[in-house]
Amino acid sequence: MKVSVGLSVLIALILGINAFGQKKILGPEVYNSWNRIGDVQLSQDGKFSAYSIKPYRGDGYLYLVNLASGKKDSVARGYEPKFDEAGNYIVFKIHPGFDTLRKAELAKVNKDKWPKDSLGIWFVQNDSLVKFDQVKEFKLSEKGNALAFLSTKNEWPKGYLTKGEAKKEQKHEKKKGKIKTDGKLLTLIDPISKQKKCFKNVTQFELSKDGNYTVFLQQEKFKKDSVRLGIYDFSKKEVWMDKKRVSEYAGINFSGKNNSLLGLATVDTASNKRWSLFVIRPDTKEFKQLIDTSMQFANEEVLSSNFKPYLNNNDTDVFFGVADRPEKPVKDSLLESEKSKVDLWHWKDDRLQPQQLVELKRDQSRTNLAVYHLNSGQAVVLGNDSLVVQSTERFDQQVLLANCDAMYRYATWHTMNPTNYYLIRVSDGKISTLRERTFTRGFLSQGGKQFVFWNERAKNYYLMDVDSQIEECLTCSWKGNFFEDKNGMIEEDEPQGIIGWGPNDGNLFIQSDKDILSYDIASKTLRSITSILQNSDMDTNYTYSLFNLNPDSVRYYPESTILTRFSKLSKMMDVYRVKGSFSNPNFELISGSNHHYFNFLKAKKADQLLFNRSSNSDFPDLFATTRPGAEIAQISRANPQQSQYNWSTVELIKWTSYSGIPLEGLVYKPENFDVNQEYPLLVYYYEMYSDDIHNHYAPKPTASIIYPTEYASAGYVVFIPNIRYAAGHPANSAYDCILSGTDAVLKKYSNVDSKRMGLQGQSWGGYQTAQLITMTDRFAAAMAGAPVGNMFSAYGGIRWGSGYSRQFQYEHSQSRIGKTIWDSPELYVENSPIFGLPKVKTPLLIMHNDEDGAVPWYQGIELYTGLRRLQKPVWLLNYNGDDHNLMKPANRMDLSIRMRQFFDFYLLNKPEPLWLKEGIPAIQKGKKYKYELTE
Repeated sequence: MKVSVGLSVLIALILGINAFGQKKILGPEVYNSWNRIGDVQLSQDGKFSAYSIKPYRGDGYLYLVNLASGKKDSVARGYEPKFDEAGNYIVFKIHPGFDTLRKAELAKVNKDKWPKDSLGIWFVQNDSLVKFDQVKEFKLSEKGNALAFLSTKNEWPKGYLTKGEAKKEQKHEKKKGKIKTDGKLLTLIDPISKQKKCFKNVTQFELSKDGNYTVFLQQEKFKKDSVRLGIYDFSKKEVWMDKKRVSEYAGINFSGKNNSLLGLATVDTASNKRWSLFVIRPDTKEFKQLIDTSMQFANEEVLSSNFKPYLNNNDTDVFFGVADRPEKPVKDSLLESEKSKVDLWHWKDDRLQPQQLVELKRDQSRTNLAVYHLNSGQAVVLGNDSLVVQSTERFDQQVLLANCDAMYRYATWHTMNPTNYYLIRVSDGKISTLRERTFTRGFLSQGGKQFVFWNERAKNYYLMDVDSQIEECLTCSWKGNFFEDKNGMIEEDEPQGIIGWGPNDGNLFIQSDKDILSYDIASKTLRSITSILQNSDMDTNYTYSLFNLNPDSVRYYPESTILTRFSKLSKMMDVYRVKGSFSNPNFELISGSNHHYFNFLKAKKADQLLFNRSSNSDFPDLFATTRPGAEIAQISRANPQQSQYNWSTVELIKWTSYSGIPLEGLVYKPENFDVNQEYPLLVYYYEMYSDDIHNHYAPKPTASIIYPTEYASAGYVVFIPNIRYAAGHPANSAYDCILSGTDAVLKKYSNVDSKRMGLQGQSWGGYQTAQLITMTDRFAAAMAGAPVGNMFSAYGGIRWGSGYSRQFQYEHSQSRIGKTIWDSPELYVENSPIFGLPKVKTPLLIMHNDEDGAVPWYQGIELYTGLRRLQKPVWLLNYNGDDHNLMKPANRMDLSIRMRQFFDFYLLNKPEPLWLKEGIPAIQKGKKYKYELTE
């Protein structure tokens, strides 16, 4: 036996970079260098755009684009850009470099001594760059020119102090010693005027939205922490320091129309702190304590630091949080080793113990909403422990929507438990019932006058006038379909949902299966807003979506709304801007093509629009346009090297299943597909994929699945079929759809080798893989990621990521059994791979990780131990400490290599890797990876 060595040699051998003429094959060797786009920003005037292009591993560039001229500038390692209000400059961080930090880590340098980020300011008019070293964080005001950044050090900039100031500080330090603090240097700067102000010992800072003020906290350590609050006025160039010192501040922020400063303060040092609530007018420096530490609310609740207070209702109300009084620490004389640690699962618990543990931090930090009325000086608690109150500072709220599901929570075996909805009056906290046992989300209009809900009995949307509580049906006249496609899941019909409200709450947008509806509140009429785009009333070939381009508004306005239309037949997408009013809308086409359009971003003060556009062959680069009919300019080219590689093509295939179901699927072929050459077939699946024909699969390490472009590049044909399920029989449904689809591919492509076919799926797809190899021997290799092997034991298991019981999944959700194990045990036998293992003839590679939060990893173990006992070829990959889908980059790279080697050995007749042949004993773990190929 001969063994080749080295990962780079391995990749060259298994990929054969010249195997397809001059174009190279995609594989693990390209992952690190393939780029992605992020940090997309658009100046408010629409003249400039910024974005970063970064490789999977390594350093990238920040690009600044003049959208009028197309001129492009770049800064190495720049990221997190932000434009100022006027578009005069852009602020961003500069990373110290991937290799720089990697070398520091390899050398085991203390992390505090690693190289730190820098701050860059690029002035767009004269193309000049200013840098500041050693920066921890920065903030830029929404308006004006206020920029603040915190350094990683606590030292004055060179030359900042005069000789006299420096001498005075040295004298003070010599007399009283150097101040001990966790704080760092805060720099306040106006990038236009270049005026700068610095403060030492700062731990936290915030900028007002108008850019007039910054608040900062200075910490000094004496016998106990001492924190002081300061406010800097950018216009007056003055600083105000509070004379009082406290041990801690919380929730410090500028809020309201007048940018008042709100916060909580405490002088306590113990863990059971008591807080006071205050407000400061930054212009007058008027300090007002609203609630002191002695204030106690209902049920002995006190002020909580876990809720950031805010102003609302024309700056007349301060909303804050209250919670149970903190318990004093319990002192005892026991050692930790003498204390038992036990979780008690009680049968009357409304939440399972694992769910309680997952949600423990949330429960510990939970607060009840309260309000302080500035005009009357009265404080009112607006909620209680069982209510979830929906509050926001984005618009005025005189009434609040709240819901409670406590009385229904016990039934953890349901996917849709009901909730009760209530209305809370802000003025006095009065709670009134709106509707009980509501199974889908309810919506309150921004003005608080209308409540919209889905009536599960009538199967229609209703609107309730909250004052009179009179209900009217919104959609009873509509004959279309509102429901999501459950595809065989056994649960209540669920509508696709409410999209949102129009101007002044005058209309409501409702998502239909093949339409978007608008209900006019005044005229009480329902109409389709997309009818003008439809060929007839019966045109159901399209799906529609609305996008709100104004992130500052919860309402939809025509001038800031995008409509997309997707053809279910051609898979083409059109993008429209709304013209006119929603009562009589027209739509102007921005773009339409065989692409997927997404991530729409509009300039705040201009018509400039950015979006990503992708297809199988087109990376989702950035495009810009100003209006319908205007030129669409591509402003990024992230991966020009793609042309050097043998890519994939994709086409839609249609067939009829064995049971007569019309189906669709996607077939990916090598770019240089040759009808005279034989190809192996790799089948991947989950549920429904055909509408994702424009997904772009950029090369990258996999978290769990095969990427069709990479495998097609290597000489595979990849087939992704849609699967339609019959309730109670998911296994037979998968067989019916996948096998019939495979036959359709073999019939259409006679040069696909039926003896070299493989299966791959993850999670639900992993289950289907494990099940299929017990039902057919047509496949030469199979890989199952996180599969359920035994529906009996899985039914009684826990989804450890959420703490939920898995019972709901089998009775109502994806597993589609529809019965309990006691009612229909035969269905659990029928659909459990473990009972068919003696029939398996296909080699199986399993990945199941010991920190899987969705499917307990013992499911993979049951499959492995069963096949091992039966002496069937089986391998189990357990990536220690990793999740359902791999999260750690090193593990993703390892899986990508092993899965590719596995299929290459069985389907491409490549040499067998050592790990597949010999395994890796525990004594060699972490020392040998055995990627080497045998000959």
